[in-house]
Amino acid sequence: MNPPINELIEVSVTKILPARKWKVLRLITHIERFPEFMPNVKSCKIEEKKSRTTSVTSWNVEVDGIPLSWKQVDQIDFENFKVRFKAIEGDLEFFEGTWELQDAEEGKTRVSVQMKARVGIPIVTQTIPQVMCEKIGRNFLMMLEAMNQILVAYRYKNIGDRKVSDLSGFAVIGHPYNFQHLVRYFKFFKPDMKLPSNEFVAGLFDLVPSYKAYDIKNFKSKTGKSVDGCFVMCPIIPDMVEVSPERVVEKVVQACRVAEQYGMGIVVLGGFTSIAGERFPKVLMESVHIPVTTGNALTVALVIDGIEEAARLMGCDLSRSKMTIIGGTGDIGSAVARYFSEKVPEITITSRNEKNLMDTERTLFYYGKAKIKTSRDSAQAVRNADVVLAAASVSNALLGFENFKPGAIICDVGYPKNISYTECNRKDIFIFSGGITALPSEFNLGFDLGLPNPRVLYGCFAEAILLALEDRYENFSWGKGNISRDRVELIRIAAKKHGFELAPFFWGNRLMTPEDIEQIRTVAKGTV
Repeated sequence: MNPPINELIEVSVTKILPARKWKVLRLITHIERFPEFMPNVKSCKIEEKKSRTTSVTSWNVEVDGIPLSWKQVDQIDFENFKVRFKAIEGDLEFFEGTWELQDAEEGKTRVSVQMKARVGIPIVTQTIPQVMCEKIGRNFLMMLEAMNQILVAYRYKNIGDRKVSDLSGFAVIGHPYNFQHLVRYFKFFKPDMKLPSNEFVAGLFDLVPSYKAYDIKNFKSKTGKSVDGCFVMCPIIPDMVEVSPERVVEKVVQACRVAEQYGMGIVVLGGFTSIAGERFPKVLMESVHIPVTTGNALTVALVIDGIEEAARLMGCDLSRSKMTIIGGTGDIGSAVARYFSEKVPEITITSRNEKNLMDTERTLFYYGKAKIKTSRDSAQAVRNADVVLAAASVSNALLGFENFKPGAIICDVGYPKNISYTECNRKDIFIFSGGITALPSEFNLGFDLGLPNPRVLYGCFAEAILLALEDRYENFSWGKGNISRDRVELIRIAAKKHGFELAPFFWGNRLMTPEDIEQIRTVAKGTV
């Protein structure tokens, strides 16, 4: 006889898991594994196997610190992918339920758990159902999330060694580069939006979890090969990295897990998400299973190519030029410094961190022939530089156009930009956005990325596309100091193969024509 309805604890939870029904069913029925990934399951085992479909199991769990023990009969319906369970003894007077598996999109499974129980203790029975519903509901959700992580880990195990895999494609993790960019993003979806206060908008944005914002279908290489991907929005603004780095890395982990749920083969940490990931590498690597790249190897290749091409167009002899690298101790800045230490006679590197400056200076001293200088004053360091690379990880512009000498070549690879991102009012300096590639196909997310057209893209984003096209699902540009010359050359070769080239020079949304560059060169010569 069923218990009175007002005394029942009733729980129903649902979650989509990233595996086909038979894999999920196998995990649910292998209960001896539960204590491995469920800290609140203290023990569970099969007491008796009555038949292929029926068994008696025993359980000892904790629900928010409350110990619960019972024995139950489990009945598996293989044909309909259901598991029914009912307690035959234990702490609860009545306890039964059902696991039900249904097909979801893209080879996933919708798992639904329905459960009914009754405590059976006078007075308590009348007052506790709502509290117990919440506690048991959280317990089942925690169980489903643990199963989710097990299934994800299984999918990504030895991904690089698989000849056949259900994982493929790329995920790009991005974010607005400043508050104004965030507002433009909102207004894309609602042009007539009346903007509340900045504090209110930023606070709401912080509450939003990372989410898949856009599908990228059939991105085609010049070889004819195509690959799919997605854009994952990580709801941060660069200032948050300084204010709450732990909160940012939490959102980066969320974003990576979104990519995992969609079966992507690799994810790239764009913009400041890579900085958060590199500050907390252990947290990230222990929390996600998908291969991760920062895109820094391709960015370095594009920066080098861009500086050398700009020098050629400006008639600048690099072998006689002084170079300053703002943010010269970071991955991009230090890798570019190592390359040009064999090409230019003098390099000044800047950083806010004195120890990092000393360590990088020591490395460069043994690496090339250039005289190495250090500085913590970026404005002073660029005044006499013929070539400047701005590669600092900062949320606000460091330099204005007045800081540079006539004829200077300035490559700004920062995100957000290290130099005031406004119309350049000087006609005697050559400033351009660096680390940008021209694409063989359009990359269009439907909203402003801060780029002049859909045929150009940030090098960090493009690296993930290239790695997917090459079926290289590995932690490629990952780990501070690992952007080696070999790795840069490897990604450069892949870029050439698939039709990724150095983008035309631009600043802001303005493309630089050959006539613009010739005018800069002429004016610069007249002012020197």
